[in-house]
Amino acid sequence: MSSGSPAAAATAVRRVVPVVPPLDAEAIPAGARREALEALADLTEAAAYLGDPDMFHRPRFRTMVHRRHIGSADPLQLTERIATAAEDRASAGLLAVHSVRAEIRERPDRRPCFAPESLAELHRLIAAADPNIPGRGGFRRSAATVTWTDGRRFAIDVPPGRALRGHVERWFRWGTRTTSPPLDAAAFSMVRLVTIHPFPDANGRIARLLAQCDLVAAGLMPGLLLDLEGWVHGHRYEHDEAVVAASEGRWTQWGALFARAVTETAHHRIAAIGTHRRLLDSAIERVEDDPVAVAVLTHFRSSSAVSAQWLRDRMSHDPEPTLARLLEAGILTAHPRLPGALVHPELLAVLDAPFG
Repeated sequence: MSSGSPAAAATAVRRVVPVVPPLDAEAIPAGARREALEALADLTEAAAYLGDPDMFHRPRFRTMVHRRHIGSADPLQLTERIATAAEDRASAGLLAVHSVRAEIRERPDRRPCFAPESLAELHRLIAAADPNIPGRGGFRRSAATVTWTDGRRFAIDVPPGRALRGHVERWFRWGTRTTSPPLDAAAFSMVRLVTIHPFPDANGRIARLLAQCDLVAAGLMPGLLLDLEGWVHGHRYEHDEAVVAASEGRWTQWGALFARAVTETAHHRIAAIGTHRRLLDSAIERVEDDPVAVAVLTHFRSSSAVSAQWLRDRMSHDPEPTLARLLEAGILTAHPRLPGALVHPELLAVLDAPFG
């Protein structure tokens, strides 16, 4: 078979080199940047309704699994492991954004960025209990190759060991010193980490999480509000093409895609917050003659679930009789996974609805 045939082209390995931008680099076209910033400003305004700006950062169940690692697992145990892994990833994301906020308070003159060891620890937290990821997490110890669904293969140019750690260290230094516009800095930091590919798995997940943390650190949104995971899932081919383009120096293609993802997920979340607000207002109207019930329901602006014990620390009245009435009225129901916790089922569905 000749090297010029379609099959040979599909199996030929292309190299992905790390994106290494100057400190003041820009990648996002002006119009796309303006649209993204306007969408983030609108999102920030809508999120003022929320008592917790990270409330939409929810566990996401990743059911695609590497069968070679878990093919013999008991189905019930596997379901529990997937659910636990989803909750662990959400908790790790919250830890990351809280860490960024703390760093801003301590060093307001410096852009927050995860040092190499902190980055590796974040990966360990995200990898913990995940049946998709073998091993204990941390930096990869072998060469990395990515295969697309159409058969094209891409070899990550950065070898493991000292070279990889050097690239991560330079990613960190760039992140603390860059003078790029904040949206561009988030875009570059994300794609640079993906093209370094420091971990055996979950590189995209961590890069997307840290891109959101960058937007929070820059004051462009108050919390982890964007569903970049859902957007990339629905636009995987475009995303991966743009990553390769950035690796080959065509940064604008990546910047335009990043800005589009931010804009579209911001609009999606604005709509979701509006729906959440209307549903909660409607529930409160049903009990407006009961001040304690109104107080209980108001807590759903900052929490996806409540319990009697949780409410006792936040209310002066015993919540038990009120919770019983709300259950009887069908306004609240038992949480599907947390014993003793109660949810408003329609609000929970809004929180859990992914992009698209």
